[in-house]
Amino acid sequence: MFLRESAHSPLAEIERPQRPLELVVPYTDPALTARALSAAAELAQGLEASVTLMAVYVLPYPAPLECQGGIRKRLEADLTALARTSPVATRVKLVFARDREAGYLGLLSRRSLVVIGAKDRWWTTREERLARRLTSSGHSVAVVKVR
Repeated sequence: MFLRESAHSPLAEIERPQRPLELVVPYTDPALTARALSAAAELAQGLEASVTLMAVYVLPYPAPLECQGGIRKRLEADLTALARTSPVATRVKLVFARDREAGYLGLLSRRSLVVIGAKDRWWTTREERLARRLTSSGHSVAVVKVR
């Protein structure tokens, strides 16, 4: 059986959903996160991209994961104030977990694009360890070094 060539390709007809690019910035430290947000805004410039600021608040095992309303409100207010400094619209997600890395892995959608700020040190920082863990889980991670 031979296939006929045609000027009309069936692959051209397939409608692919246009999903905007989503950049995720994990909250680590106010100064590092602010730098990562500005780097994410530079990446998002000119693209249909959204930026999400994610924070995982670690609670010790004796404490219940249902956090008191006052703590949640204060953390959300701090994150919202940081998100407002970004030149692009930024969503805020906050979760309470027992393990920071597991919390981020639970929040991120499949194959996310993550921008993390890290101090420029000769040793491996906490943020770089998080970046390695996210990369090994299939996410694309950009580390922004801050002096």
